[in-house]
Amino acid sequence: MSQAEIFLSWRIPFVMFGRECLVARTNAVDVIKQIYGNGFIFLGYDAFAVFPDGKRQPITDFCASFSAENQPSINAATDSLKNDPLQVTHYVFVFKPSA
Repeated sequence: MSQAEIFLSWRIPFVMFGRECLVARTNAVDVIKQIYGNGFIFLGYDAFAVFPDGKRQPITDFCASFSAENQPSINAATDSLKNDPLQVTHYVFVFKPSA
């Protein structure tokens, strides 16, 4: 199942850029809750600014990377997003099935 299909099944709005699904900051916590609640391994996220003209810019200072062996708690994962500056408008989440 593709990430787009997963987000649709979770009813998470997203924007496609190529093969990437960008989720608005306002929906980011819901994505993390779904990742943990549905037994996926959370591998991290990339932060972006998406502009009104449709262009996007990565904001590499506010990305996160985890391993299957080093998973943050759901609270730590959601709290990390709260510290991001307002210029971060969207995220690309990286996760995989646990089995």
